Amino acid sequence: MKYYYNEHEQLEIIQPVQMGLEYTSVQRIEVSNKKTIESVKEELCFVVIQGEVHYQCGETNGTAGFKDVIYLPPQSEVHLSSEEKAVIIRYGAPSDMRSEFAHIQFDDVDKNPKQHHVYGKKETNCERHVWDIITADFPSSRFLVGMCESDVGGWTAWPPHEHGDKREEVYVYFNMGNAFGIQCVYEDMGNPLEVALVRDGDLVSVPRGYHPNVGCPGGKLSYIYCMVSKKPGDRNFMDLQIQEIFGEKFE
Repeated sequence: MKYYYNEHEQLEIIQPVQMGLEYTSVQRIEVSNKKTIESVKEELCFVVIQGEVHYQCGETNGTAGFKDVIYLPPQSEVHLSSEEKAVIIRYGAPSDMRSEFAHIQFDDVDKNPKQHHVYGKKETNCERHVWDIITADFPSSRFLVGMCESDVGGWTAWPPHEHGDKREEVYVYFNMGNAFGIQCVYEDMGNPLEVALVRDGDLVSVPRGYHPNVGCPGGKLSYIYCMVSKKPGDRNFMDLQIQEIFGEKFE
C-alpha cells in the first residue's frame, strides 16, 4: 500500500486498495491519438491539466481546455483526442446513479462567487483560492471535486481538518513549475501516514486523518482535490472536523 505516487506511477489505473482507499480510483492519461474510455460501473471525472482535449459522448462533442472538467456517468463511453499531447487526470468512483454527461468550463467556475472562494488569512500565511467545480448541487453520486492554489510559500487545508469516516480524498499536484511543497497526512502527529515532498504531477491519497500542506519559498501549491463520499449522496463539503489543538484561532 502506498499513499504517494509520482506521475509515471499513475499511467496505469491505481485501484483504491493500492492507495489505502475504499472507493476512489485514479489514472494519469496522456492523450495524443484517439482514445475511448468506458465508465462501466463507475462515474468518472476527467480534469485537464495540460493542453486541450476533444471529446465525443453520444451526440455531444466539444473541446475541454486547461482546468476544464468532464463528467462521465456510469455505463457510458467517451472518445478523446488531441492534436498535441494533452494530459488529463481520471478519477473514478462506484455509482449506480442516473446522471448526464457534462463539460464544466473552469472560466465559468472562476467567475462564479458561489464556486470561487478565498479562505484563510494572509497574517497567518494560509490565504488560498479554492474553486469548487463538482459541488453538492451537481448530479453526482459521490464526487466533490475542485482545485486549490496557495499564496507563495503558503499553507492550505489549514487549520488541519479531517473528514472522519464519511469521505476519502486524493490530491494531484499540477501547474507548479519547479516549485515543491510538503504534504502531511496524519492522525497521530508522532506517527504520520505520509509526509511527502510533492512536485508537479505528484499524487497523495488521504484515506483518513488531517492533511495540511505548505509550499516552498518562492513557489505556490496548486492541486486538484477529489473527495469521494463513502455513502452515496452524502456530499456536504463543509462537513469536517478541525484538529482541536489548532482550532479557528490559527486560521
